[in-house]
Amino acid sequence: MLAAMLLVSCGASKKVATKPVATYIQPGADLLNAPNVLRAWAMGVSDSEMTAKKKAVVSASSQLAQMLNSAVKTTIDDYCVSLSEGEVAKSKEYLSQKTNLVSEQVLTGARPIFDQWEPKDEKGMYRNYVVLELSGEEFIKKLFEAMNDAQASNVKVDEKLLNELFLKAVNAGK
Repeated sequence: MLAAMLLVSCGASKKVATKPVATYIQPGADLLNAPNVLRAWAMGVSDSEMTAKKKAVVSASSQLAQMLNSAVKTTIDDYCVSLSEGEVAKSKEYLSQKTNLVSEQVLTGARPIFDQWEPKDEKGMYRNYVVLELSGEEFIKKLFEAMNDAQASNVKVDEKLLNELFLKAVNAGK
C-alpha cells in the first residue's frame, strides 16, 4: 500500500520555462572600492525627493559608522597584541576613548561623492542613490591631533604602527 502511494505521488515534474536574468548595476555601486577610504552606498525611496535623499544619507551614514567601528576595533586589537602585558589595558582604554571622540567628529564630515536620483516610477516613488566617503588618512590625522592635545596621558603610542594597522583594516576585504 505504501509503495503504491509513493508511485502515485512521484509524477513527472513539470518543466518550468526559464527566463534570462536581467543584470542591473545600481548607480554609484561601482565607486565603493578605493584604497585608504571607507565608502558606503545606500538607496532611499519615498514619494518626496527630499525624504528619499534623507533616507539614503541616513542609511549610508549608518553603514559608514559600522565600517569605521569595525576598522577601529580591529586596529586597537591588533595594536594591543604588539604591546607588553602591562600596557595593554591602559592603551586599549586610552585608544578607545580617543577613537570614539574622533569617530563622531569624522562621521559628521563624511563627503558625498555620488548623489543621483531617479524620477517618479509607476508607483509615484522617487529613488535617491548616495555614496558617502570617509578618508582613512583624515581619520588617523585627527586621531593623532586628539592624542597630542591630551599629552597629559602617560600612554605612549607608536603612531607609525597605529597608522599602518588602521589603513590595513580599512583596506581589508577590498
